[in-house]
Amino acid sequence: MKATIILFKPSGKYYTEEEWEIPAGAIGPYDMKDSPDFRRISGGAVLVDTQEPWGFPHLFPGESQ
Repeated sequence: MKATIILFKPSGKYYTEEEWEIPAGAIGPYDMKDSPDFRRISGGAVLVDTQEPWGFPHLFPGESQ
């Protein structure tokens, strides 16, 4: 199963949308940090979109520079 992820540049500007593998045992969208596909665009934010199986989004804020 895959989840839709939206990646942002460090400036906060939308960059791209990707499909990431949902890790085994994931309970909520916050568990996507353990996905083998997890990545950031130069430390930018990562948004797990609202979707099944969770029904609510989760934002991984950008890393401080």
